[in-house]
Amino acid sequence: MAEFFGLPRYRITPRLILCSGAATVTVMARLFGTDLVSFSRTSGAPYPGITHRFWSFSEAARENGAPRILAGIHFRTAVDEGYVQGARIGEWILEHTAGLWPIRQRLQLLLW
Repeated sequence: MAEFFGLPRYRITPRLILCSGAATVTVMARLFGTDLVSFSRTSGAPYPGITHRFWSFSEAARENGAPRILAGIHFRTAVDEGYVQGARIGEWILEHTAGLWPIRQRLQLLLW
């Protein structure tokens, strides 16, 4: 059936791109003290000049999976599970590096 529709032969497993994105935003939200940090980014080649605006880190991470679903590359379950798994990895990182968090005060001095 996959040949009939021409779908890629990906197994339905949590997607790495969502895992790494969710782990990163989990750590960033803790560093900033909130997930609600608005920011924007502008794309480069091959479609330069397109600006994306986000209200939070998690919004950006979740948007990361949407094109893969719309293109038919991944199913929503794989994207959702990748996000959940990544958030758990981020929490694990935070729990196991608690002694390093005085860097947060230094980071805040640089950002504010």
